[in-house]
Amino acid sequence: MTTPRRLAAATALLLLACGCSIPSTGPVRSGLPATGIEPGTRLYFPGPQGIRLAIRPGPQREDLQKTLDSLLSGPDPAERRTGLYSDLPATGKVQATATPGAVTLRLSWPTASLSTTAIQQLVCTTEDAPAAGPTPHVSIVSSDAPSAIQQQCDLHRNG
Repeated sequence: MTTPRRLAAATALLLLACGCSIPSTGPVRSGLPATGIEPGTRLYFPGPQGIRLAIRPGPQREDLQKTLDSLLSGPDPAERRTGLYSDLPATGKVQATATPGAVTLRLSWPTASLSTTAIQQLVCTTEDAPAAGPTPHVSIVSSDAPSAIQQQCDLHRNG
């Protein structure tokens, strides 16, 4: 007759003999290590599932002003094929002024003419552009809003 103690000992011995079925192979090469944020220009465009990040490949991330200029150019053909579009006006300019922890965007068109989506495109792209330190506070200034309007990207909000 088998006792529970003998059964437990036999089970433990069997498990030790079998191991975990993962062979010992040593290190396996599987490509380059992760390096953090993917290089390239990071832009936000609306699409069928809402506003989302589009990364344009490149050897490095562009500076903030070049990134905003790229945003104003609208989605490229590949991005348009995935359903992305721009809610920003076809003409106009955005001038970015960065200080530690803050960015002011001066718009050449009135903010009242912009949709919430267009404002989010600008703010999310600005927050995600290269900068040292934490996410900058973004302020928007235009002819109809001479005092700065503070904005935050809805996609980057904590909570």
